[in-house]
Amino acid sequence: MSNYNIYISDYNRTKVLQFPTIPSKLPAFSSESKNEEFETYWDIPYNFIEKKGLLQGSWSDWLPRDASKYYFSKSKVNAKEIIDLIENAKTNTEPIRLVINTPDGYHVNDTFSIEKFEPQIMKNGDYEYTLGLKQWRDYNTTIAKVYEVGWQQDSTGWYYYTDTSGNYYKDSWQLIDNEWYSFNAAGYARQSSWLQDGGYWYYLKDNCMMARNEWIKYNDKWYYFGSDGAMYFSGTATIDDVQYTFGDDGAWIES
Repeated sequence: MSNYNIYISDYNRTKVLQFPTIPSKLPAFSSESKNEEFETYWDIPYNFIEKKGLLQGSWSDWLPRDASKYYFSKSKVNAKEIIDLIENAKTNTEPIRLVINTPDGYHVNDTFSIEKFEPQIMKNGDYEYTLGLKQWRDYNTTIAKVYEVGWQQDSTGWYYYTDTSGNYYKDSWQLIDNEWYSFNAAGYARQSSWLQDGGYWYYLKDNCMMARNEWIKYNDKWYYFGSDGAMYFSGTATIDDVQYTFGDDGAWIES
């Protein structure tokens, strides 16, 4: 399985989708510089170096009609959801946002126009497609938008702008106002979810804060998270002068 992920969203980030299947090779994106060679009547040739051009890239792959049928799916997002998002962007003449992250960092994280999109249904009901993209810049924007530093929320979840240029936390742990938060690759704070990191399990609560020094009830079982947020498991521990025993799964074993 390829060790990278592809996320796509509409321009306003009201919906973020992770591709359930991805090409075996990381899609290539490049930009050309249209350098120009010239010479004067009385002198030798010169090379005029132009500015870097727009990023462009494309790939062909397939999408499952029902992602839950395939054990190797990276998400439960079905083909129709991704196709609809792209087709809506084309209909509304809007760009899309694309994030491709690898273990070494972000391969692509930008806004793109859709240059080519050709989905076709296969005999088994899944879809094959070709997607071509070009980096998008709004020529009509004369004044840069100023973003408010801090927490923001949309229909998908919470995210945090780190500066007025619109940069935000992503794919990292962050300590904010003395509370720990975990942000996924798309920039959203994990919420009401478990996270395994460095061999330990952590829990991000309804308010996105990491649980620590507290009990959490999940599926009718109790779990305890220490001062560093790591879940207790496989042994006994004294909490508030009372001794508790925890199973290998971290659940408190009631005597």
